[in-house]
Amino acid sequence: MLVSQSTRTRNRPAAALRPWQGPVVETPLANRLTLISMFVFLAKIGNLPHLGHFDIGKVLVGLSVLALLFEGGGWKEGVFSHRIMLPYFGLFLIGMLTIPVAVWPGGSAKFLFGNYIKDMVLVVLVIVTTRTPADLRRLLWAVVANTLVLDLVLLHYGIHKITIVHLGKNEIAMTSVIALGLLLGLPVSGFGTVIKWASGILLVYATFMSVSRGSYLGVSAVLALFLYFRLGRRVLLAFLGVWALIVGIYLFGPPRVHHAFNTLIHIQNDYNLTARTGRIAIWKRGLRIIAHHPLGVGIRNFPLAEGHLVQDVIGERWMDAHNALLEATAELGIAGGIVFLILLKRAMETANRLRVQTDLPDVARVGLSAVLALFAYFVTASFLSEAYAVILYILVAIIVSTDRVYKDLMSRRADVVPGSRS
Repeated sequence: MLVSQSTRTRNRPAAALRPWQGPVVETPLANRLTLISMFVFLAKIGNLPHLGHFDIGKVLVGLSVLALLFEGGGWKEGVFSHRIMLPYFGLFLIGMLTIPVAVWPGGSAKFLFGNYIKDMVLVVLVIVTTRTPADLRRLLWAVVANTLVLDLVLLHYGIHKITIVHLGKNEIAMTSVIALGLLLGLPVSGFGTVIKWASGILLVYATFMSVSRGSYLGVSAVLALFLYFRLGRRVLLAFLGVWALIVGIYLFGPPRVHHAFNTLIHIQNDYNLTARTGRIAIWKRGLRIIAHHPLGVGIRNFPLAEGHLVQDVIGERWMDAHNALLEATAELGIAGGIVFLILLKRAMETANRLRVQTDLPDVARVGLSAVLALFAYFVTASFLSEAYAVILYILVAIIVSTDRVYKDLMSRRADVVPGSRS
């Protein structure tokens, strides 16, 4: 006899649902310190006056670890064996294995044991300190707040004079689209609704002012998917709603936004299709790199490998991959590209499973946020070299955390449901 998903979940033994053993103990101090340290990593504030000489990110992460040890909680179980975390750690392992065959081994080692491992520690901290639905909402708001800071910096300095953060306009735009996805699903009430939609408007405005055309596509895709879910999958209404927004921005936006739209409308004349430095040409050279180096050229070595293919060209800088999957596959080899795809696939599957469950509506809303944000990454990172972007792995941490909180809540519910039926 077929039964509903919620019935099957409730009838499952409580022990099978728990991702850890022992009671859940909240760790508010470690959680707050982790969110503050996430701001340093995500907003890239290393160039702020009087802070540039202090490794404030490492200090905050260290304080988070100390607070977690002090507060305890027994939530370490299940993190390293989670089906999403396995390919995530696998990328780091493959990165180490490619160092001997890397075009520049020293550069790969420096990135892996510097930036990448710090991000890994942050991801684990986010997961083990996020223990309740309230923690989940706080985490999503923290990412949105981080992104709004980046947007304000972008709007203040302009797209050509961003010096206070270590991110370019395209990266800020991508982060803004991802944050928009997180924001759209956030459960709010009262004055929080005003803050939510005001933040959403600012995120969209900053994205369009960045003149990042890939992010234009990302905003359109995320809003269309959101309307698709919210309007009962009425595709035509979702399409018309997004189309009305695009037309409005095109007609009433500033000249540089109008010009960016025109390049999308007349794409056949765009340099990305015709120039040596355009994305199509770069992607073709990236495929040649993969064919010649199936084991990879080493993490963060794509520009060097690309430069070797066009070393007869004088006066032009060597180019990044401008596509996250191409970047991961060229640098980590075919095996690394497959693991990267498995990571994204498992993350989306888990987020969508959380979105459609009906037992816990607030958790389902966070699942919706995760689906929209990960979809935003799929679209925008197709045009950017962001395979190792910290925002992606924070998003992974959000999905894993939500899954763990959901299993905890369902295990408690299973404990109090008497007489399960088979």
